[in-house]
Amino acid sequence: MEAYSHIIIELERDLEQVALTSDHVLNTTRQSIRRCKAALVKLRRMVLARGFPDQESEIRFFKDVKPAVSSKLIHYQTVFAMESWRLELDDRRQKKYFQREQKKILKFMRQNRGIVQYYRCGHNHLDEKYFLRNNEAVPLEVEGILSLMDGDFCTWHDHTFSTIMANEMLLHYINNEMEKLDHPERIELPKAFLRWTGSKIDVYELLYSIYLAGSVNDGKATIIDLVRAFEWMFHIDLQKGIYDTQSDLEKRSDPVKYLSHLVAVLRRRINHRLK
Repeated sequence: MEAYSHIIIELERDLEQVALTSDHVLNTTRQSIRRCKAALVKLRRMVLARGFPDQESEIRFFKDVKPAVSSKLIHYQTVFAMESWRLELDDRRQKKYFQREQKKILKFMRQNRGIVQYYRCGHNHLDEKYFLRNNEAVPLEVEGILSLMDGDFCTWHDHTFSTIMANEMLLHYINNEMEKLDHPERIELPKAFLRWTGSKIDVYELLYSIYLAGSVNDGKATIIDLVRAFEWMFHIDLQKGIYDTQSDLEKRSDPVKYLSHLVAVLRRRINHRLK
């Protein structure tokens, strides 16, 4: 499974690089779609060439690995369609459009509440039915649909899992866009009075800690998401040095110097108040 995981890691890096270098959301999503499609092609070739040593590996692939890529493809394809359509709309009609799209997503989640619950609760008792190919447990009506797809690279519910994961990302995206439409003044508000006056290496140390701890969006936020949030809050340019920072941190005599300082400051304050 390590080879499959490497493709996902490589895709994440590619998508982050696209986000850094692209200057428009349509261009970003278009390039991201290409990267996701290319990753899926690589995964399919590997599956057909190598297969799986056991059922557990096959289940893991179609339950976790493939949806990790497919969900991003669905997400970027939908965002591209949304952003293309909203170009013709004023702010009021944009909001109505986003509300309609939000309702469609929520309707899908309600109609598939059983598998949504299975996904969110991390259940595994139906994995052999849901995530193995050539499965006799698949209902005939579903089997007919699957037969029109790629049977060598498709199971009963891997696409459903992908869609659920994509929908969660899309709901977050829609909520953010509607918030911008409702409160456009907030986009510039932090820049008016919040400025980072420490060193950049301290911010990077903090960002990587938050990212590795998975403390934002249940660990689904990328390092670029966090970088952009900090740039927005503290009016600081961080994206240019993000890929060189990890090695810079490792080279320091104390890689967690700033975090150690924060712990010491907080501990002194707490101890002082307890006296």
